[in-house]
Amino acid sequence: MLLSLCSLLLAPTRLLLALRRLLAHLGVAVAAVAAGGAYGLWAVGVLLRRGPCRTFCWRTRDRAPPGLADGTFGEHRYLRLQGSGLRLHYVTRGPTTAPLMLLLHGFPQNWFCWRHLLQEFSARYRVVALDLRGYGASEKPPGKENYRLELLLEDVREVIEALGTPGETQPPKCILVGHDWGGLLAWEVATRYPALVDKLVIMDALRRGIVGGFAACHVSQLLRSSYVFLFQLPWLPEILLSLADFELLKTFLTGPWTGIQNPARRLTEQEVDAYLYSLSQPGGLSPPLHYYRNLFRDTPIAREPPPPPTLLLWGSRDTFLDARLAPWALRGLRPGARLHVLPDAGHWLPEEQPRHLARIIADFLDQGHQHP
Repeated sequence: MLLSLCSLLLAPTRLLLALRRLLAHLGVAVAAVAAGGAYGLWAVGVLLRRGPCRTFCWRTRDRAPPGLADGTFGEHRYLRLQGSGLRLHYVTRGPTTAPLMLLLHGFPQNWFCWRHLLQEFSARYRVVALDLRGYGASEKPPGKENYRLELLLEDVREVIEALGTPGETQPPKCILVGHDWGGLLAWEVATRYPALVDKLVIMDALRRGIVGGFAACHVSQLLRSSYVFLFQLPWLPEILLSLADFELLKTFLTGPWTGIQNPARRLTEQEVDAYLYSLSQPGGLSPPLHYYRNLFRDTPIAREPPPPPTLLLWGSRDTFLDARLAPWALRGLRPGARLHVLPDAGHWLPEEQPRHLARIIADFLDQGHQHP
């Protein structure tokens, strides 16, 4: 009797939650179709400008560009995960007995985006730049189901436990650094497994559930995030991204909408090829896009902010994430969390101002913050 009464009382709440989920999925579907139409018009423009031969050109990179697969920036190694059996690739530099600094990249990059910080921090730390599953030289299991958030987080957890700096009575720990998608994963790992993270550094990335509230007040953020909705569609994003020898991806990385004001800071063609090398292989585009296709799989659960000392870094000219998002995100963190906005910097912080970035991070790591 009591159980039936409780179920009856909870029925309106369950109904409202189900309605909320339905409306959220409907909104994402409408935005995805709208984004597909807008980017489709862009594709028509490319076709008219370049002609069919150059538009439908997919050049597979047969040889890795210098620095990507050689030992220029560190030693290339592989780790076989116990849980999933996947083999992940990483590049490491620094003393093997030094504390671990784990670097997580974002879309559409790979470990190569951390090449400068590998050099900057290898004197003091064992720096590890990981290729996330589906990227670079790491294995790429087929199917969207293999890129669910919980699986990605388990990958990072296993990497920390396998490579982390062990304590006498404590579990292995690391300094966790993430950019873009790697930043989102770093937020989640530090929140769910705080014992594994000594300090947390996030670059141009947000915890789940933050953007929605901000976008409700600042509609311009929806336009900045239009590619996220595009990537919800099947097969069309793969076609659009590969047109004209990956022109759209090149524009993401080097075009005028990157926010980089100084042309000298933009990536060279050779550096862009370090990312396109893997993405241009047959089937190379789908795994990174599956990250996004699972992004709206569930409603983010409100969680306590991560307890490790946290540094949030932001480019003031980030084209994809409004600079006003940074203080918005900071308000939800614990006291003592630090925000540093880099003036005249765009989204690709690890490559735009690596030395300036390294000084800020080193100062944060040297502060000796105590857990609040």
